[in-house]
Amino acid sequence: MSKSSIKPVDRALFQANWKAAKRSAGDGSRRGPTPVEDEIYELLTRAIIMKQIRPGSRIREAALASSFKVSRARVHRVLQRLADLDVVEFRLNFGALVSRPSPQESQAVFRTRRVLEAEAVRAAVLLCDEHALDALRAFVDREIAAFSRDEPGLVAVSSGFHQMLAGMCGNPVLAKMLNQLIHRCVLIQALYERQTQKTICLVEEHAEVVEMIRQKRAAEAVAAMEHHLDHIEQSLDYSLNGAIDERLLTSIA
Repeated sequence: MSKSSIKPVDRALFQANWKAAKRSAGDGSRRGPTPVEDEIYELLTRAIIMKQIRPGSRIREAALASSFKVSRARVHRVLQRLADLDVVEFRLNFGALVSRPSPQESQAVFRTRRVLEAEAVRAAVLLCDEHALDALRAFVDREIAAFSRDEPGLVAVSSGFHQMLAGMCGNPVLAKMLNQLIHRCVLIQALYERQTQKTICLVEEHAEVVEMIRQKRAAEAVAAMEHHLDHIEQSLDYSLNGAIDERLLTSIA
């Protein structure tokens, strides 16, 4: 992986994460609940979310395979998983790079997510699984603690709430589609979030959605979620990175 794709201020943190993952990955022969492919996947995802690897950056399969002592085929499977979420894309004669959605595509992603997440909220109200709601509320409490300590990777933490909610809808097809859009939105935030904007996800709004679902107030829960997504998108500036010529992207690693 090209070190030039990592912001200097984050390089030490990225290298520490990289070395830790390499140590736990070993020679790639380990089996169990967290195989080496999952570890590489989690490391890449975290680095993208934390803006250590920026949209448009190239991901070198050979370098990853060498660093983790695994075959390129296994690295390719990891990158394919990210491509299935539209977080990574493959370009002919160039390889894999972190997706760089245009402003128009980004706005379309948020519009589509609003529709699907509203349906997921309605379904969660109908099911009203108390155990799942208790787990979701506990997650919100952990979010509040993370934000109070200003922990790194807060966007990733907050996206976990939406992924858990998607899993509560009782519709695996809807959950899968929504999970893909949530990952895309995290990437969009990494690309278009204002430089002066402190990371937001407004955990008090998460708590409000949970309580509306628990009280089976479907219309109000949907309205609260739509307001929440509006608030997130309002923190973005689509003019920040949209004007770069696509021909330049294949020239930078």
